[in-house]
Amino acid sequence: MRSRKKARTRLAIQDVALNLFANQGYEETTVEQIAFVADVSASTFFRYFGSKADIILNDQDSQLPSLCAAIRALPADVVDLEAVRLALQAEWVPQIDLERTIRTAQAVGRSAFLRGLAYGVGVGWVDAVGATLLERRGASTDPDSAEECLLVARTALGVFGNAIARWIACDAPEDFSVLIDKGFKLIERMCKC
Repeated sequence: MRSRKKARTRLAIQDVALNLFANQGYEETTVEQIAFVADVSASTFFRYFGSKADIILNDQDSQLPSLCAAIRALPADVVDLEAVRLALQAEWVPQIDLERTIRTAQAVGRSAFLRGLAYGVGVGWVDAVGATLLERRGASTDPDSAEECLLVARTALGVFGNAIARWIACDAPEDFSVLIDKGFKLIERMCKC
């Protein structure tokens, strides 16, 4: 019960902050405002989040280990791009929360600081997925293999990011997993041309 209460408090603080960030901007929102609207003290805020930026970015890496594990678990005969697509569909797509994703995108879109932090998170994702793909291939010392894995990771995560942008722009009219698959099919079609 205690852990559920902590989880609810954390989500309440995060929801308030995302609303404030989306409505008035990240830079214009203070921790004190967030705490006041969330009906908690500033010290309670800092028990859950180290900084305002953690509200946006704290959960960003939490699903990365499960994505990498899902990529590793696929049979070796599944090509890299397909491995990432399958892992995204299994591990990340089911976790997407429409409202939270929209508010997060709005907040990041309004703040150069958050865009910079989000870029850094994205680079970390590419590096982790690229390293996981290289690991799937075995201990390859071929420098081209490492570059290929990073390019596959950039492409796959680019498809994921593009699907999120399209989904948000259209107020999520279609199933997100369908948008992911459409993006990967488009990449396949472009590669055949």
